[in-house]
This record gives sequence, structure tokens and C-alpha cells, in this order.
Amino acid sequence: MARAIRPRRTLLVPGALALLGVLLSLWHGGRPSVWFDELATASAIDRSPGELWHLLTNIDAVHGLYYWGVRTFSLVFGLDETALRAFSALGVGAAVAACYCLARRLGGETFALVAGVIALILPRLTWSGVEARSYSWVIASAALVLIAAHRATSSTGKPGARRAWLAYGAALLLATVLFLYSATLVLAVAAVLVADERTRTRAVLKPAAIASAAAIALASPVVFLAATQRDQVSWLQWPGWRIFQNVLVDQWFDHSYAFAIAAWLVIAVAALLWWRRGDAGSARARNAGPADAAPSGESPMDLTWALRYGLAGALVPLAAILLVSPIVPSYVGRYVSFTVPGVVLVLAAAVTTVARALTRPRVAGAALLAVLTVAAIPGYLWQHSPLSKPGGSDFSYAARYIRDNARPGDCVFFQVQPSWAWPSLRIAHDGLPGMFDGLRDMGNDGDRRSDGKLWDKEKGVNQWASWAADECTAAWVLADADRSEDDFRQENGNLWWTFRPFRFMGTDMQVSLDYGGLAVVHQEQFHILQVVHLVQPPPAEGPDPQPLPQTRHTYW
Repeated sequence: MARAIRPRRTLLVPGALALLGVLLSLWHGGRPSVWFDELATASAIDRSPGELWHLLTNIDAVHGLYYWGVRTFSLVFGLDETALRAFSALGVGAAVAACYCLARRLGGETFALVAGVIALILPRLTWSGVEARSYSWVIASAALVLIAAHRATSSTGKPGARRAWLAYGAALLLATVLFLYSATLVLAVAAVLVADERTRTRAVLKPAAIASAAAIALASPVVFLAATQRDQVSWLQWPGWRIFQNVLVDQWFDHSYAFAIAAWLVIAVAALLWWRRGDAGSARARNAGPADAAPSGESPMDLTWALRYGLAGALVPLAAILLVSPIVPSYVGRYVSFTVPGVVLVLAAAVTTVARALTRPRVAGAALLAVLTVAAIPGYLWQHSPLSKPGGSDFSYAARYIRDNARPGDCVFFQVQPSWAWPSLRIAHDGLPGMFDGLRDMGNDGDRRSDGKLWDKEKGVNQWASWAADECTAAWVLADADRSEDDFRQENGNLWWTFRPFRFMGTDMQVSLDYGGLAVVHQEQFHILQVVHLVQPPPAEGPDPQPLPQTRHTYW
């Protein structure tokens, strides 16, 4: 009877953790406004399969697998922010469950539960659940690679070893195609195998090398195609001295200083304990193979294999990317999200080690997890707030304001190029499908779908006057927000957005529309954007009417 129940118990805990991860991501998941990357996701998948394939041959081949997945999901659930992020929320569930299963293989049930809780609250993983990009699925696939590598290593010399190495190769192929940087997990696995004499053998290293090479070779078409599209990341820069902030805080803890301080303190105390114990604690691991690190899944005292996989999975790919970046800029904090499973293992090992050193380990472990959870709350709440995206983007709110206040047949214009962005603000139109339905779109100069581009082109402001005079009785303009001085906002550790002073009144846009017979009646100021409402004024009687006062938008 116990044997029949055991598989259910095996699935119950990771299933519950996965469900909790999904629910934590879905809570107010649609509240943050979308930003450039998420607009790109919606723009890419809002097209036919043939048009999507055409796009990927021109740009964003590195996101191709994710685009196909989220496009399939959107056929049922739609293209709004909540729906797109719901797909990422499912990825968080998969990632949390995968981290739990990885930890269980390496350290047993109790250790796995600690790792599962850490995965649930880790700021980089919770961030990925409200980001309409592939990161949550990338983290899940990276954990799968480490699980498959440990399983294959443990099966060496046993029946089914070949299938285990094939599974490892398949997992690595999936992770690499989903996100190219994940290929560096090969180096992490190699470091783990070489670090121990029991796995530093021809019987292990040869199939590992063959499986890894085969996976990379099969992924090479995506690699070569992405290499021809390198211009799309030409904005990358080496962050200089900010690399320390990136590595210590941003890349794993998403700007959550409270969590970063708590996590590094726990790791520092655990490192001191490991140093004081020397090699005594790892003697058992040297006398047992990787399959025996946690033989029954119950209270294994040695965490050597968990630490090896954790340190290698977190630091080896990071080191490789950092070494390349000064020559070929490649590093952004969120780009190393695939190292999260390694971080989860290291943090879980640190919490477990510190707890065991105290009088009541279970109570101490629960207390440490509670402290980390409390430290994670401010960052989690910020991630689910309206302006949490880079630069304080508010595309969703500005577009929603137009949708809710415009009348069918009104014209809509988009600023050709604000100071802080290279494309037209038409990206809101392309990346928020359905938000501008019923309005007369002015200025569109091309078809992104047939051209295989992410964004439509924009015609010049010099034509706005004739359009306004001939076709518009009322118009809405999405433009840069009014500001009196420069504003600098950090998008991430190695890129700053510069928001230049701007006033809509007196610009070429306003003058052209005025020549076309449209007068400003209201300006709704958002964070980085504004919406301007213009109408044909009634016949003049007395002094010229003045525009209504500006209104500052309230997000909450």
C-alpha cells in the first residue's frame, strides 16, 4: 500500500509548489504596464504562422521557440498583458517544480523543500512571471539540463545509460534553442564532472562530450541565424564599475537590496561554517558516487553534490559570459536568468548548513526561510506595481486611456521619435493589439507583417496638417510627456534612458494639427508618455478658448 502511495507523494509537493508559483505570478500580473520587450512579443505573435516565420528569418530568431509557444497559447487566451504573462506564470510553475526535483536528487526531500521555497521567493524568478518573455521557461529548461546531467552521470555502467545521455542531450538542445546563452551550461556540467575523481573517467566524460556536442550541433542553425541578426543587440555595453551591482544584486535579485543583503549574509555564514569544517563533511561524498548523494531522499547530511551543481550552474556560465563581454558586449543581468537553478541550490545549501549548526535545525531553517520571504516581499510588490518596468514604462495605461475615452472614428497619431526611444511611439499600436480598434490610424507607412519586421514605419509630421483637415474632427496623440529638465533612468546595469525636456505645445506636431483645424482641449500626463486630445473648435465667439489644464494620471 505504501508503495502505491509513494508516487503520489512524490508528485504532490512539486505540484503544490508549482501551483503556488503560478498563483503568485498571476496575482495582479496584468497591472504593470508593458515595455519595449513585451510589446515586441505581442507584435511578433500577432501574425500568421507564415508571417511569423518570415519575421524570424529577419530578426529575433533567438526567441523563435518562445514565440511559437506563446503564440499557440494566445490562440486560446488572447494577446493582452495578462494573457501573455500567464504563459510566463506557467513557466514559473515549471521552474519551481524543476528546481525542487533537482534539489531532491542532490540532497533529499527536506533539502528539496527548502530549495522549492527559495525558488518561490527568489526575486529573479518572481520577476520572470510578470514578464512576457521567455525567461521563466529558460530557467525551467536550465534546471532540466542539470537534472538530466545528474541522472545520466548516475546511470553510468547501468542499464539505460545511453537513454539517460540522450535525454541530457535533448534537454540541452531545448535549453539552447530557447535561449542561446544556455549552451554555456555545457561548461557547468563539465566542471562538475571534472571536479570528482569518480566522474572524471572516460566512461562518463565521453558520453557527456558526445551528447553535448550533438545538442550544440543540432542547435547550430539557430546560432548561425542569430549571428546574422547581431544588430538587434547592438545597444549592449560593458557596464564598467556597475558590474558589481549587476552581479551582486540585479542579475539574481532584481534590484531587491533587502533580499540580496539577506541572501549574501546567509551564504557568508554558511561559507564560514564550511571553511571551519574543512573536508570532513565532504568525505562521505568522495566515498559515494553522485547517485548516492541522497540515497533514499531522507536526511542526507552531506550537501557536496548540491553545492557542486549549484556553484557550477551559477558561476561557470556567468564567468564565461563576463569574460567575453568586454570584447563582444553580451552581458545583461536578465540574460543570465538561466543560472537561477544554481543559485537556488547554493542558497538552499547555505540555509540548510546554517540551520544545522543551530540548536533546533528545523525551527532555525523555517526562521531563515521566513526572513528571506519577508525580505522578498517589497521587491515582489514592486514587480506587480503599475510602473515597475524599465524606465517606468506606461504604454498600457496611455493606450487604455485612449481606448476608454475616444469615440469610434476619431483619429489617432503617434509621435515619430521621442528623445528616449529610437522607434515611433506607434509601437504601442503594434504591441497592444485591439487597443486602438475603431480609431482612424494616421501615419502608418508600411506593413510589418508582410515586411517581416517587428514595427510598422511612420510617415512624417509634415503630412499631419492635411490629414487633420481632410479626415479628422477629433484626434488623439500619443506623445512624450511634458518635462522641464533632463531625466535619466536606468533600464538595467549597462544602459540608461535619457528623457530630454519636452513640451507638446509649440512642437511641429501641435502646429501641424493646428493648421489642420484641430485645437488642443486636454493633455493627460502619464509617467513617460502623455495623451493629447484635440478637436475642431466651434466658430469663434469672443476670445480664443484656452486649452484645459493638464491632468496628471493616477495609476492606482
